[in-house]
Amino acid sequence: MFEYFTEAHELFVYRLGIARGTSRRAIVTLGTLEQHAQRREVNALMRDLQEEARVHAAVLEDLFADLERNVAVPPGHLADGLDHEAHMMLRKTDEPLKDLAVLPLALEALYAAIAIYEPLALYAREWLDEGIANRLEGIVVEQLSSRNRILDLIRKVFASNETVQATIETTE
Repeated sequence: MFEYFTEAHELFVYRLGIARGTSRRAIVTLGTLEQHAQRREVNALMRDLQEEARVHAAVLEDLFADLERNVAVPPGHLADGLDHEAHMMLRKTDEPLKDLAVLPLALEALYAAIAIYEPLALYAREWLDEGIANRLEGIVVEQLSSRNRILDLIRKVFASNETVQATIETTE
C-alpha cells in the first residue's frame, strides 16, 4: 500500500485497512469465545458481536469504494495478539469459570476496535466527508453500546450463584 506516509490521507487509508483487518480478526476471536461460552446469554452475545463485526467490515469495504481505494488489509498486530491471548486464557481456565474469561476477552477486543475507529471518525469529520464520518461514528456508537452489554453481562455472571459455587469449588 504505502511504503512511507507523506500525507495524512495515506495514514488514514492505512489505518482504515487496519480497522478492517481488526474487524475480520474479531469475527474469528469472537467465534472462539462463543465456542467456549458456558451460558446461553454469553453465547448469544458473542454471536451478536460477531455479526456487528461483519457489518463493520462491510461498511469499511464500502468506505474504501467511496474513497476509490483498494481494500488493503495491513497486519493488525494488536488484533492478532488479542486472538492469541484469548486462546491462551481459555486453555488455562476451568470449564465452570469460562464465562469469566470469555466476557473480559470480548471486552478487550471491543476496546481495541473502539481505539481504532474513534480517531478515524474524528479524522473523517475534520478533513474528509460528513457521510464517511457519520458511518464511522455509527460504528463507534454501536461498539460503545456493545461494551455496555458486555459490562452488564459480566456483572450478572459475577453475581450468579453458579459463578460463586464454581469459584468456591476451585479454591477448595
